[in-house]
Amino acid sequence: MTIKTRKIVGQVLFILFAFYLDGLMKWAFLNNMNRETIVVLPQLMLMTIVMLTMRIEDRRQLIIYGIVFGVVYDSYYYGIIGLYTVLLPLVMVGIDHFRFLLIKNNMGYDLSVYFLALTFLQSGIYLLERLLQQTSTDVLDFITYTLGPTLLWNIVVFFILYIPIANLSEWLVKYRRDSK
Repeated sequence: MTIKTRKIVGQVLFILFAFYLDGLMKWAFLNNMNRETIVVLPQLMLMTIVMLTMRIEDRRQLIIYGIVFGVVYDSYYYGIIGLYTVLLPLVMVGIDHFRFLLIKNNMGYDLSVYFLALTFLQSGIYLLERLLQQTSTDVLDFITYTLGPTLLWNIVVFFILYIPIANLSEWLVKYRRDSK
């Protein structure tokens, strides 16, 4: 197995581990918080995907990751294949397209890109659910009771987990031809 193949397997395992932690956070912490009208959605998998997208150069690989993990997320959480399957690759290609604007990867840039990606993804899911008539929530209730708490929770988690996730994603993407 070549080093590049090991790195790709490591990236996939890293995203799957974040997917597992998403479910664990939702089950362990947020079940007690989501009893009222407020809904908090953990997006640790999106955080790892954003970190990897900021560092991976190959757009084809990003689209494959987006489609595969979008289908996995849809099939596990929603049951409607298409929400994450469409929006996750769009987020990843958008980040890749505007990456040239970023001088270097640091916490401020990563936080702003993650914040925009999370806002786009949650708003896109809401719009698609409205188009498919899966929700009857109006826009102001969505912003107040879902988008705001979700952004707040995920930004706090971002600050707590930034250093380990950034270092691991940097290590998983770095590829040297001379090393074995």
